[in-house]
Amino acid sequence: MNDKENSMLHAPVNKTLMRMAAPITLGMMSTFLFQIVDTYFVGKLGSAELAALAFSSTAYMMTVSVFIGLSVGVSSVVAKTVGSGNREQAKSLITISLIMVLLLSVVLCFGARAAIRPMFAALGADGNVLPLIQIYMGILFLSLPFLTVGIVGSGAVRAIGVTKVSEIAFAISGLINLVLDYLLIFGIGPFPELGLAGAAWATALSFLFLFLAMTYILLRHDLIALRIARDAFGGLLDILKFSVSTVSMQVLIPATGMFTTFLLAGYGSEAVAAFGIANRIETLALVGIFAVSMSITPFIAQNFGAERHDRIDQAIIFAGKSSFYLGLVLFVGLAIFGPTIARIFSDDPQVVRFVGLYFKVVAAAYGFQGIVNMTVAIFNGMQMPRTSLKLMAIRTFLIVFPLLYIGSLLGLMWVLIGLALGNVLAALYAARLMRQAERRWDCPIANDKPWTEIRNDVNRLLGKRVI
Repeated sequence: MNDKENSMLHAPVNKTLMRMAAPITLGMMSTFLFQIVDTYFVGKLGSAELAALAFSSTAYMMTVSVFIGLSVGVSSVVAKTVGSGNREQAKSLITISLIMVLLLSVVLCFGARAAIRPMFAALGADGNVLPLIQIYMGILFLSLPFLTVGIVGSGAVRAIGVTKVSEIAFAISGLINLVLDYLLIFGIGPFPELGLAGAAWATALSFLFLFLAMTYILLRHDLIALRIARDAFGGLLDILKFSVSTVSMQVLIPATGMFTTFLLAGYGSEAVAAFGIANRIETLALVGIFAVSMSITPFIAQNFGAERHDRIDQAIIFAGKSSFYLGLVLFVGLAIFGPTIARIFSDDPQVVRFVGLYFKVVAAAYGFQGIVNMTVAIFNGMQMPRTSLKLMAIRTFLIVFPLLYIGSLLGLMWVLIGLALGNVLAALYAARLMRQAERRWDCPIANDKPWTEIRNDVNRLLGKRVI
């Protein structure tokens, strides 16, 4: 693919980002669907199993977040390299990065597996839930190296503008998990009835498929170098420097969920189980926002490498509008149908009531949460990972955590209010950082009012003249 054929550098910005985001949305929906499917089937086993799954998902996301951060680093640095016209260098960077990720994930996952019991006891899991967590995570940690290669590999192919095939692989992986969940949890046909362990094995086998599929995709698109160029090690150093910030930033994302779970543990296992359900539904609901943010990073990185700042400006506007519109639609839908969705996963009235309340309060700030995600993605694309880390660290430790803690002292409802308010305040801070960056790069949109584009869209929808 030569520079003239590169749609990231030449095709209309909005269409390009939507074309990139669409398959990512499909892939992420299927990936997150396995969590929803697990929740549904495990909910049939009982509240203790649901609580074990809720505790497990937060630690699982913490581990995976390390490699999502590495994936962001690989995607951004490789995309900038491709944008500057050096594809062979990009191949070497991808190859050496995948080798490093595989070795690192094996070490980390086996270490975490050995520390399951003390780790989850510190998070507030009691004696009834701990044995269940040990069963589930003991299996899952063994399979996570397969997932990490899939995650970083997908980031590499997104860096060159290829999204469809990798996201199809994620979709098939989710389907495999769905089918095996049903067969292994309940022992359908010749399959053994494994209960919670069956959910873990189903997920593990879907990760194995993803590893094999992503390896094939990388080879098919000639992104694996048989001989690594010497100067690629210098590029790897750039990725590692970049990834220190992106890994730290990604770890902060599930940290909020872990801290919330810790606080809710004081209100009983029903509250933890309900938060686990709400959190999984929320993750699936937010895939549109996540997909746009994942498209933004390589798009901006390539245009940054090609010095196309006019296209970066257009992408920033597209990201802001996407956050606002998607957040509004999600709030309306989940506020109305939240309790109905919760009843699919649990018939416990306390659990259903909490989930309904969660979506009436927390979902109101989804648009603001999206703005934070988009801002982080934009800064990563502009090779400013430290600014992204600064934003996430202040959002987590100085805004959200204090509000959550204060809320926990006042009551369950106030924990949710603290989470929503934290997202609003973090978005305002993110907007301020973005304005500062735009002025530093002398971008024309730095002086635009943030709501101008949205107002113009509303006028177009109503058939009014746009000024």
